[in-house]
Amino acid sequence: MLFAMFLGACIDVAVKALASDYSTSQIVLLRTLFALPLVLLFCYYQGGLQSIISPRWRWQLYRGLLTAGLNFGFFYGLAYIPLVTAVLLAYISPVIIVLLSYFVLKERVGSQRLIGCALGVLGVVFVLRPGTMEWHPAMLSILGSSVCWALLSISNRQLAGLESTAALTFHTLPISGLLAAILTAGHWVEPQHADWLLFAIVGISAGGLHFFVALAYKSARAATIAPLEYSNLIFTGAAAYLFWQEVPTIATMIGGLAILAGGFLAVRARD
Repeated sequence: MLFAMFLGACIDVAVKALASDYSTSQIVLLRTLFALPLVLLFCYYQGGLQSIISPRWRWQLYRGLLTAGLNFGFFYGLAYIPLVTAVLLAYISPVIIVLLSYFVLKERVGSQRLIGCALGVLGVVFVLRPGTMEWHPAMLSILGSSVCWALLSISNRQLAGLESTAALTFHTLPISGLLAAILTAGHWVEPQHADWLLFAIVGISAGGLHFFVALAYKSARAATIAPLEYSNLIFTGAAAYLFWQEVPTIATMIGGLAILAGGFLAVRARD
């Protein structure tokens, strides 16, 4: 999961760099096209291309729509919101995952894990300081993306033992790619040479991200895996400072410490 979160940071940084010049749908489309070869290669080594065959087409359609929602929502938000702020908003998803692991998966979630997740949410609220920053509608798209991510993560656990990791990884791509192609038609912008590299980073990292997240949720309980998503904050925070000179305020640092402490408590807590 930690490596998956590093790949997620690579996606966030590259999309942030591209978002001012290209539409969200074009970014999602090229992300899908670059990701597909890598995903197919993963599938081949996971048991051959036949391993992507799934009789549960309704599940795969559901997961594909969730993938489209999380990609479009988050990529759109990155065009208007500072990178660190967008990532912090997205940290509501681990809390949703922990709650869903109790209500949907019937997994036991100890009180210490709930306290840890609550501390993480309070940290996010403290960083954002509602009422002291200008509201932007793109924040809603980030929150919607977070809900889609949580539901997708839970579905990985629901299908563990029923579907191969290859099938879970592959079927998330075609639907979001098809929707992106439809929306991009007539609005294509020819990428600059250097931007092709950024698009490749987005796609290749996305292919690896889906694979390693699916593998993580097949290997461990959702309530244990979910808080590890907080590690993405470290990677994106460093990149935000390096590329955009985003310097967090004292309040942001205090809130960030609360987020990390809450995630650590949730991971280490006994049920």
